[in-house]
Amino acid sequence: MSFEKNQCERELDEFLSSLEEHNIFKNNYFNHLTAVKWTPDTYELYRANFFYRTELTVKGIAHVCARASEVNDMDTLILFAYILGEETGMGNKAHCHEVFMENALNLFGETEFGIAPLKVVDAKKSPLIIPETLAYREKILDLITSSYQRMLGVAMALETHADQMLTTFREAFRLTRRKMDIDIFKHDVEVYFNAHVDNGVEERHAADARQCVKNNCQNLDDLNEIIFGANEVLKVQQSMWDAMYDNTLKLESGTVIVEGEEYA
Repeated sequence: MSFEKNQCERELDEFLSSLEEHNIFKNNYFNHLTAVKWTPDTYELYRANFFYRTELTVKGIAHVCARASEVNDMDTLILFAYILGEETGMGNKAHCHEVFMENALNLFGETEFGIAPLKVVDAKKSPLIIPETLAYREKILDLITSSYQRMLGVAMALETHADQMLTTFREAFRLTRRKMDIDIFKHDVEVYFNAHVDNGVEERHAADARQCVKNNCQNLDDLNEIIFGANEVLKVQQSMWDAMYDNTLKLESGTVIVEGEEYA
């Protein structure tokens, strides 16, 4: 093994270990959601932005598969094709995670707050979408259409982030639930989060993504691209969560937010 290859492996391992302690996992929005119940307004803010953010996930995974096929990276294609299969219900549309998400969050909103349902595909039209969510999607699209290694860094960082994010949101739903029957909640709402979090599914996705990164880190240029992609996507995701926290506090204080303007 060359000195450069050895150095790359060592630095990549150090970087991957450091991601587990990234500040994004301690962001104010996550902390707030596990301590303060949603109101109708803060829940609608969450639902619209989470829908629009997450609607990009399957498209991103499919893009990884397409590019892996293009460069004949069979290992990455196999691992991400399986992840894509799980996200899309392994051929059963009713088990597609986007369908789970839409049904679960709409049922919860209607039962707890009397909020009308929102289609995932219509979330982009919502006046509640904040600029930082738009910036998140734009940044993702920019990063995953860049170098192959940069794209893999993005995918790995997002898979690393997913388990903690979904676990936190599950706790937020549990905290807020008041009216919904507990059995219905577990069967029809919590199922979306459990399908990702339970049985180590998201942990496996993250491990698979890390392996794909390792397979494609042959020199210092590869390493730098992987680290850049991962850092940039976590930076823009952190900005989105920070903005969600700020807007949540404004709504809780009675400030009305309309198309970027605020009214007390």
